[in-house]
Amino acid sequence: MASRTDFTPEEWQTIGLAPVVTAMYISMADPGGPIGLMKEMFAAVSGIIEGARDAASLQIVKDLAADLQARNIKPDLPKFSSKEEARTFAMNTLNQAVALVEGRSPEEGQAFKQFLYDTARRAAEAGKEGGFLGFGGTAVSDIERQALADLASALGLTV
Repeated sequence: MASRTDFTPEEWQTIGLAPVVTAMYISMADPGGPIGLMKEMFAAVSGIIEGARDAASLQIVKDLAADLQARNIKPDLPKFSSKEEARTFAMNTLNQAVALVEGRSPEEGQAFKQFLYDTARRAAEAGKEGGFLGFGGTAVSDIERQALADLASALGLTV
């Protein structure tokens, strides 16, 4: 079972950034304004911490949650000039993180991919799209559904 100690500090930062960029990927697909963005990012971080409480969770997820709570992982995102640039950065980061996990613990790769997808799904469900001042709108927009499908495909998941 892989854990934080199996990775260099730089590799661990990449793995720690992966769940953050999954939420960012969904948020960039259909931006719901600053409040929606905050809800989506909060849902992603909360999901990581809640998921780590499950005894069946990967040790990597437990270590990520502990580091997020201790603020040892600093999601240092670059400035993006376009939505597409942000999405490309997210996908590259996800691919790197998955490759790192699969390289150290191939048997945990699929569970880690599912964890990343679940993080994105929680983010998508957190903020309503459309509506006005929090009233009306939908929990997951069609654009977010498509982004989730694209993410699942990129991760090799069937959802």
